[in-house]
Amino acid sequence: MFNLNIRAIGKLTEPWLRQGVDMYVDRIKPLAKIQVIELAEGQKGSAKPDMERTRASEAQNLQKGLVSGSLIVALDQTGKQFDSPALAKLLQEHSDRPLTFLIGGSWGLEAEILKKSDLVLSLGKLTLPHSLARLVLAEQLYRALMINAGRAYHK
Repeated sequence: MFNLNIRAIGKLTEPWLRQGVDMYVDRIKPLAKIQVIELAEGQKGSAKPDMERTRASEAQNLQKGLVSGSLIVALDQTGKQFDSPALAKLLQEHSDRPLTFLIGGSWGLEAEILKKSDLVLSLGKLTLPHSLARLVLAEQLYRALMINAGRAYHK
């Protein structure tokens, strides 16, 4: 069984986003073990936040409690783009170990996390809010699992 972890900075504040992510997580559960962990944003409430300090703080939060032996996949617009069958293949190739997907906050991921990750994945060239990226990732993980299961969701 696949073991998927999504570690994301920030809480989903829009009900429609929460409902969408929850829907795909529920659909994934019969196909894979999945865990979504929301982590604290850096420098919340600061009148004049510092982008680098915020990224560093969020990087620490993302790295604490990583599942041992995980393939670490950082989401960033500079990463490699996959189509859905290629994502399904990636999951299949690493089905023997946990896969952990890292989603940064509103200023993205610290450069050091990108360097340390096993893979940097882009969801496309468009800039997405990090909360919307979480929804897109959840849907694409569900789609990839359905492809691997030989089920009809992916057309």
